[in-house]
Amino acid sequence: MKSLVFICEIFKKFPFLLTANVLLFVVVGVLGACSLLSAGPLVDFFLDPQLHNASALTKKAVAFLASWGIPATLATWTIVLIVFVALVNVFQVLARHSILKTKYAVLRDLMLGTFEDFFNTRWYFFSSGRQGMLLNTFTREITVIGDAFGAMALFFANILQLGFALVIPFYLSWQVTLISLSAALLFALPFALFSKYSYRLGKLNTATANEMTSVVHENLAAAKLLLGFGNQKKGNDRFAEAFDAHRCVTVKSQIINIAIPILYRPFAIITVVIALFAAQRFHVPFSEITILLFALLQVAISLSSITTQKNALENFFPSYEQIKHLRERAREMRQPLGKREFKGFKENIMVEHLSFSYPGHAPVLKEVNIRIAKGKMIALVGKSGAGKSTLIDILMGFHQQTAGRIMFDGISFQEYDTNSYRCCIGYVPQDSVLFNMSIRDNLLWANPKASQKQLEEACRLAYADEFISRLPEGDNTVVGDRGVRLSGGQIQRMALARAFVRCPELLILDEATSSLDTHSERFIQKAIENIATQTTVVVVAHRLSTIKKADCIYVMENGQIAEEGTYADLVGSEGRFNSMVKLQELEVLSTNNMIKI
Repeated sequence: MKSLVFICEIFKKFPFLLTANVLLFVVVGVLGACSLLSAGPLVDFFLDPQLHNASALTKKAVAFLASWGIPATLATWTIVLIVFVALVNVFQVLARHSILKTKYAVLRDLMLGTFEDFFNTRWYFFSSGRQGMLLNTFTREITVIGDAFGAMALFFANILQLGFALVIPFYLSWQVTLISLSAALLFALPFALFSKYSYRLGKLNTATANEMTSVVHENLAAAKLLLGFGNQKKGNDRFAEAFDAHRCVTVKSQIINIAIPILYRPFAIITVVIALFAAQRFHVPFSEITILLFALLQVAISLSSITTQKNALENFFPSYEQIKHLRERAREMRQPLGKREFKGFKENIMVEHLSFSYPGHAPVLKEVNIRIAKGKMIALVGKSGAGKSTLIDILMGFHQQTAGRIMFDGISFQEYDTNSYRCCIGYVPQDSVLFNMSIRDNLLWANPKASQKQLEEACRLAYADEFISRLPEGDNTVVGDRGVRLSGGQIQRMALARAFVRCPELLILDEATSSLDTHSERFIQKAIENIATQTTVVVVAHRLSTIKKADCIYVMENGQIAEEGTYADLVGSEGRFNSMVKLQELEVLSTNNMIKI
C-alpha cells in the first residue's frame, strides 16, 4: 500500500500531535464501548424490572453499581446511557478539532518547506520546469495532501473504533462475532480491490490539474496578447479541453469514494441479519443480542469507512509524490552557498576563462575573460544569443560556470555566501516586475531600512520623480499586478529606483532599455549615467547610444569576446561594433523618414 509511505513520513515529522489524536480516539472508543454496554442493562430493566431473566452482563453491571452505593433502576441506567453518549459526542468534537489543528500544522510545514526548497534552488529549476506545475503544486496539490491527512486520521480512527467495537461482541459471543466478522470481511474484499484503480486515477487527476493550471497561467500572463490577436476563443477552447479532461478524471475519483459506503449498506444489513440468526442459534439473551447487533453494525460501518479511506489515500498519494519529487529535485539543484560573507570589493571583479553550458547542450559561453574595475561602467553588447544574459546570470549566481572562475579581489565567487552577495547588489532585468503594492512599498521591498530621503534620492536619480509627482496619490499609488497601471518606461525607471535605493556595491542592468521608446530611453540613459558616478555598473545594452560613456565595452559573439575597448576606440576600429552602430543609425534614420512621410 503506497499510502503507508505517506503515513510513516507524516508520523516521523509530527509524532506528538498524531499520538495525541490517537489517544483522543482511544477515549472516544472506550466511551463508545461503555455506552454500548450500558444499553444491555437498560433493555433488561425495560423488559423485566425484577431482573428475573437478566443476562450475566446485566448482573455484573448491577453489582458494580451496588459496590458504589448507586441503586440500579431503569432511571439510573437511562442516565448512565445519556452521560456516556454525551461524553462520546464531546470527545468526538475534541478529536475532530485536534485533527483539524494537526492537519493545518502539517500543511503549514509542507507549504513553507516546499516554498523554501523552491526558492533556495538555482534559477535552472524554474527555467527548466513548467510554471503551471509549480503553481498547481501550491494551489491544489498541497490542499489535496491536507485532505489526505484528514482521510488518514479517519482511517486510523475507524481502525480503533473497529477494535473497540469487536471487543464487546467477542466477549458476549465469540461464535456469533466470528461468523459475522467473516461475512463482513468477505463483503468488503471486492471494494478493497479498487485501491490500484484509485491510485491510477490519482495520477491522472494530478496530471490533468497541472495541465489545466498551466493553461490558466499562460492565458492570464498573455492576456494582452490574447486580446490583441482576437484569439479569445482559442484560449477558451484550450481551457475547456483541459478542464473537461480534469473533470472527467475527478468525477471518477470522487464517485468511487461516494459509492463504496452506499453500495456496502445492503451488505452491512445482511451481516446484521446473519448475526441475528447466529445469536438465536447460540441462545444469546435478548439484551445481549441488542448489544451484539449495534456493535456488529458499527463493525460493518467501520469496515466500509476503512475501505473508503484506504482508496482515498491511494487516490491522494500521487499529489504527495509530485510534491516530494519537486522538493527532491529542488534540493538536488540547491544554490551552493559559500561560508564567507560578502561585504563588497575594493579593486576589481575578474572573469577568467569562463565557460558555461546547459545540461545536455552545446557551450553557451567559451573562454570568456572580463575585468570589471571598481567604480567603472562596463557594457556587454552583441547579437541575440551571443551569451550576454547568460553571463549576467552567472554574475548574479543564478548559474554556476562549468569551467573558469570569477574572482572578487582575488577571492573566488564560490567562497562567498550567495545571499549576502545578492543583498549588496542592485539588479534590473529586461522584463522588470513590480509588486501589487504602492510605489513606496515597492521601493522599501528592496531596502526596508531606507529613509524617506533615500527613497526620494533614488527616485530622483532614476528620473522616476518626474512621473510620481504627477500621480494623484504620489508614492502611495498602488501600481497593480506586475506594475500594469504604469507605462513600460515608468516601470523601468521604478525598477532602477528600486535598485538604487539599496546603494548597491554593484549594479547589474540586463537590457533595461531594449523595449522602450526614445523618450523613456533618454530618461533611463541619464539615470544610468547618474548612478555610474556612484557605483560599479555592468550593463547589457541593446541600444548602443546608452553606453557611449562606458569605461569599457565588450562585444560578444557566439559565446566569446570578439572585441573590447571604449566606445570611441571600437567605432574607430571598423570592426563588429562599428557595424552594429552604423546599422542602428540606419534604423533610426529610416524610422525618422517614415515619421516625416
